[in-house]
Amino acid sequence: MAKNEIPKQINEELLEDPMNMELSEQTMIRPHPESVENTVFPHQTTTNNHGDTAWWQCNEAGKEQVQIRLRDKKILTWKPPVSTLEQPTFRGCLLYFYENYLIIKYKDKHYQRLFIFNIHTLRNEEILIDALTIRVKIIGNELFLAGFYSDEELIKITMHPDHIERENIDETYLQQRNITFD
Repeated sequence: MAKNEIPKQINEELLEDPMNMELSEQTMIRPHPESVENTVFPHQTTTNNHGDTAWWQCNEAGKEQVQIRLRDKKILTWKPPVSTLEQPTFRGCLLYFYENYLIIKYKDKHYQRLFIFNIHTLRNEEILIDALTIRVKIIGNELFLAGFYSDEELIKITMHPDHIERENIDETYLQQRNITFD
């Protein structure tokens, strides 16, 4: 499904109610019952092959959350820990599904944060990396994380159906496997 179709799907399947809504190809704006507008942009959405959909929802009150619509139409809400002084946190970040894992990278007040959320067990784990900016490369069930500078940490996360494994790696490992960060 094209990214610009996801807000339309969210509107059609989940949010049909008498509330006012503004829907365009670029954004979906929906007033919350407390009269705060919630916004979803196409680049802040993702789907997987199993029919699960996730989106980052932000509003003008600084209350941001990730909404996940599971294939059985259940909706999960995850409120990421943020300390942003009410500034948008999702700019330039990432939502990505791998099987039953949702990878969420976003900007906090001083640095980027990365969480892996298991939509089956409802457990999430923050992946701490010694870097202010996190570069991400996903190859199959492997998630490679690197800082922006050469002296910052390199990590490989392997996602198994029931757990994840973390391993520190180095530049030599990346070169041997011909892995580069785009």
